[in-house]
Amino acid sequence: MTVVTNVKGVGEALKKALAANGFKTAEAIAKASPADLVKVPRVGESRAAVLIEAAKAAIAATPPAGKPGARKAPARKPAVRKPTAAKQAARKPAARKATARKTVAAAAAEKRAEEAALKAAEEKAAAEKAEAAAKKKAKAKAKAEKAAKKRKEMEAAFSKAKDKVKAKSKKDKKPKTDDKKKDAKKGKKDAKKAEKKSDKKKNRKKDKKKAKK
Repeated sequence: MTVVTNVKGVGEALKKALAANGFKTAEAIAKASPADLVKVPRVGESRAAVLIEAAKAAIAATPPAGKPGARKAPARKPAVRKPTAAKQAARKPAARKATARKTVAAAAAEKRAEEAALKAAEEKAAAEKAEAAAKKKAKAKAKAEKAAKKRKEMEAAFSKAKDKVKAKSKKDKKPKTDDKKKDAKKGKKDAKKAEKKSDKKKNRKKDKKKAKK
């Protein structure tokens, strides 16, 4: 089994986080899926993929355990296998260095992606807030316009009713005035008639007196 710290990009803090989530060996990480590793704190999708590849590389670079024949062979022929061991030793740091670079680049890319997502979320929230404020303002404006229109209609109706009452009052006053005039004319006529009757009576009395004489 390959220890977790042999995986490039895994320090003590990440080792503890991985172990807490059941990833205690490089083999466990290599068999895991990015979705499983994302559950570990500080591990995103990009970093999860990098860790899986690094774990596979660490397993491949670690000599298999439990094979004494393979270990004894280099001891019998040191002159032949030493250069091979040296080449393997030379290759291992290169592989680890490349993995380390890849891990740093992936972490930087993940960080940039998180920042971009955060910025997009903030912009979206600001846009939604502005839209809500605009809707609220438009609603208040529409409400004020409706109230003003209603008030104007009420004022117009009140003015119309007032004019109607005035017109009716004038109409009612006019017949009364006409009746007074008619009554005055009738009174004058009646007075003239009475005067004529009185004159006729006087004339009759005069004629009777003349006739007696």
